[in-house]
Amino acid sequence: MGYPVIKQTDFWQAKSANVIFYSSINQLKTFMKGHPLASLVDYLAKKKQLAQKSEPIQKLFVPNKKTISVLYCIYCTSDLNSYRNTVANLARLARNDQQYSLAIKVLSAQKDQDLNRYLQEICEGFYLGDYQYQGYQSVVNSSLNKSFSLTFYHEKNTKILESIKKGCIVSQAQNIARDLANTPANYLTPKDFVAIAKKQCRNSAIAIKVYDKKAAEKKKMGSFLAVAKGSVQEPYMLELTLNASKKPPIILVGKGVTFDTGGISLKPSGSMSCMKGDMGGAAAVYAAMVALAQLKTKQHVKAIIPLVENMPSAMAYKPGDVITAMNNKTIEVINTDAEGRLILADALCLATTYKPKLIIDIATLTGACSVALGDVATAILGNSKQAIKHMLDQQDNVGERLWQLPIYEDYFEYLKSDVADMKNCAENRLAGTATAAMFLKQFVADYDWVHLDIASTMQNKATKGIHVKGMNGSGTRTLIETVLTSV
Repeated sequence: MGYPVIKQTDFWQAKSANVIFYSSINQLKTFMKGHPLASLVDYLAKKKQLAQKSEPIQKLFVPNKKTISVLYCIYCTSDLNSYRNTVANLARLARNDQQYSLAIKVLSAQKDQDLNRYLQEICEGFYLGDYQYQGYQSVVNSSLNKSFSLTFYHEKNTKILESIKKGCIVSQAQNIARDLANTPANYLTPKDFVAIAKKQCRNSAIAIKVYDKKAAEKKKMGSFLAVAKGSVQEPYMLELTLNASKKPPIILVGKGVTFDTGGISLKPSGSMSCMKGDMGGAAAVYAAMVALAQLKTKQHVKAIIPLVENMPSAMAYKPGDVITAMNNKTIEVINTDAEGRLILADALCLATTYKPKLIIDIATLTGACSVALGDVATAILGNSKQAIKHMLDQQDNVGERLWQLPIYEDYFEYLKSDVADMKNCAENRLAGTATAAMFLKQFVADYDWVHLDIASTMQNKATKGIHVKGMNGSGTRTLIETVLTSV
């Protein structure tokens, strides 16, 4: 994907489909004055067919000497989510119209700061909306592989170029996460994930360290290793580092269960096929690290990604087993389908050894999260009020909804065990998301920590706005912005 370009030449002379973003009819009418379509715009305004939130995109046809070109008039308010979602719909419309070259003019910005932000959101929304997973069909529509060429007709300056670049990098990162989570599990084992990271990061600023099974045993990662026992696929703990220094790092931890059958506590078959996406947290963390390197953040950032398959077999761990995590805490296994928290436990323990400034873990962790929040928001919990507030405050700009759930100490009562320090899950159906977070809290020591449960937003059932059917890459943009804006 090449970055869009900036031009100061005549917008109407572009040999492309024209796109105009406007926030009021007067803006559009003033800009169209003297153009052959000015009378048509006046007519549509009188008929109240412009500036409609319900139908923000109007497609008009411009007669030229030899051809008829297309003009898209896009009504957008100052709401950034409106920009992203409307532009995402435009991307799909333009592809359907086979208009792969677009000349874009933004009238709706009242000041330079607005223009910079709008250009970023146009890039984000466009490339998120145009995403399509290139799967394994034997016959592929060649038009799906055609790339767009976007040209913005505005004054060129450093801020504008940075905004465009950021929008492209952030959207590309979420699409990387989507690709990983959409990949069938037989094409993306823990070993495959490690190989992809090594290949893609080879010439980047990201340093990679891999803990194989032997190294994990040496570190006494009993909780992580227990989950992997049932699979023939070897487990790996992947560690990525950006801007290594003596300063305490921000550490991102992502759950990487590349396929989750539930283990001995087998899942119903109807809900199992989407479990190729149970490494959505790992995908988001990895993609965020790639973007942060491209954006040249100065922050010392680490990523820790535990990668396993959770399978039933004669060797698999069982309900009733007692396992020991890296911090020597013992865990009674109640349900082998509560495996994500077990691999995160040792990943979090490893994170604490680096004395971090902040730990953020992200995981497709609990079905209870969907019960509580539906499919429209990610749950956020943790022990750092400051970090949680910071992430909540930026959610409107990022465009990923977060909702804080409590993490009362009382919830640990649900996890008490007669034979170990704790159970891996409660045996009641109460506060499932919060009790999972309370379990994780036992492995972060006294370090600032935030937990994101993306089980509710991991998958889109249909395409609408920036949300494309399939695995969503949830949390990627939130992680990027949190690191970029952390003090």
